[in-house]
Amino acid sequence: MPKRRILIVDDESDIRAIIRATLASKYEVVEAHDGLDAAQKLEIVEPDFVILDIMMPLMDGYETCRVIRKHARFKDIPVLFLSALGSREDIVKGYGAGANLYLTKPFEPARLLRVVDMFFEEKNPPIERKRFSIEQLQQLESMSPEAISRASVSGTIESVPEKKAAETDKPWYEGKRIVSAEETREEIARAAREAPPKPARPPRPRVVIVDDDEDVVTLGCMALRDEFEVCGAVDGIEGIEKITLYEPDIIVLDVMLPKMSGYQLCMSLRRNKRFAQTPIVVVSAKASPRDQEYALRIGANAFVAKPFDPDALRATLRAITKQPGFSIHPKTLSGEQMEFEENRRRKALEERLDKTVRKQESELEKFLREHGDS
Repeated sequence: MPKRRILIVDDESDIRAIIRATLASKYEVVEAHDGLDAAQKLEIVEPDFVILDIMMPLMDGYETCRVIRKHARFKDIPVLFLSALGSREDIVKGYGAGANLYLTKPFEPARLLRVVDMFFEEKNPPIERKRFSIEQLQQLESMSPEAISRASVSGTIESVPEKKAAETDKPWYEGKRIVSAEETREEIARAAREAPPKPARPPRPRVVIVDDDEDVVTLGCMALRDEFEVCGAVDGIEGIEKITLYEPDIIVLDVMLPKMSGYQLCMSLRRNKRFAQTPIVVVSAKASPRDQEYALRIGANAFVAKPFDPDALRATLRAITKQPGFSIHPKTLSGEQMEFEENRRRKALEERLDKTVRKQESELEKFLREHGDS
């Protein structure tokens, strides 16, 4: 009988090891070392349950849970917060972020196992078939980011089939026959009758721009859209959502971001295997030699000072695409699908804003009717 799969998200390896030992006899267990790692692994791991720490670097558990709840496929996945934060306010905030269950540290392993067991016994959700087995997920951990991307898109892990000895011993001509001149003429005529296929448009590198200034994001998207697939995010959390969803080939990253700094996000990306080699261009108004040296030291590939000329940004990214080793990774979502998703998000935001405005106008009209004469 297939086992349910649990994703453990905690920055402390000792805690992950204890939880794994507690659950491994009854469940498949996969680990993530921070919120970005968890968000990036969702599509590949396909967990049935998430155990989530709160106090983690870069993205805390609350933010990670919100990212999970925004994921179209995993927005309803059960999440258990396991944290040393145990005040009433912390627990209320956890449930407000989307948790289904909340336990405090230090925890008793037997109690944790009992809580997970009881949840599945009560809810009894169906066990979804996974694309990758636990053994295949372990194999993916040792593979290159390019191979992981291809596996995520295809749902299969590449392998090189071994040739059988009997096949290699056969002479090259065995099973072959001579093609007649008449067959050759017929093939040439058939090819001439068929319309030549339209040349496929070469794939374009994908770029995610993360900047809290919407004008900068708009300017950057306009400057790059003829040569790149491009979209923007206005803070670090949204940046992580779009980086993990759209799998960019280049990331343009502002330093002064709300919720988390661009430097923090850059360092976290460099710790994540999938994005460890993804080119990162830092843009910042703080452009002293010391600032530029620091950005390069923590993992940036290039630095562009603000305010920047759109042509300079485009030339910087174009130069990166021509460097040895640069490649366009396979994507789970095509450029058209990314554009559709961006339009869907934009429309949903506009509808929420419009609903808020209508509600405020209605409340104002009601207030004026009730107090207009006073």
